[in-house]
Amino acid sequence: MDHDKWRNMMLTRLMLIVVLIGTFGCSSATYIRAKVTENPLDRVAQQAQEDWTVQRIDANTLELSDAWPIHSIFALGYSASYANLAYNESDSMLDIRYYFQSNQLPLLFIPFSLDAEPGFIGGALKPIMNDQIKDILQWSGASVLSRRAGNRSETFPPGNGVSPGSSN
Repeated sequence: MDHDKWRNMMLTRLMLIVVLIGTFGCSSATYIRAKVTENPLDRVAQQAQEDWTVQRIDANTLELSDAWPIHSIFALGYSASYANLAYNESDSMLDIRYYFQSNQLPLLFIPFSLDAEPGFIGGALKPIMNDQIKDILQWSGASVLSRRAGNRSETFPPGNGVSPGSSN
């Protein structure tokens, strides 16, 4: 094998390893805790059904997903936004977990997810992600008490009225 072909093959392998290591375990989400006056999930489900896939789990739990077809085509995979909403009747709190997830051929379809909080990774997507969060908050009539980035694997909805990762 000549030197140029060998160098190109090694460079390609190195780039693949860097990409795989760089995205391994990248599974963040935005967590929002908000105060509401009543259970807003029926209203959110009704408003969201035009642009989102809506799945009502029970009276206090709603799951939304919204495919990103243009991103999916350019990423050679499937990309979508996900929002999990949980209403806590005892304290009129709405907990939201929001994230963007993508499964791409260049990453061997290893899924990764991004939160909507400020940061370099996924920066071009974050304005759209934050617009989606604004819509959900507007539909719910919620007043945000806290918002943060966290790991997508955190327990959701949080138990005992405590936001995941908080010291309340």
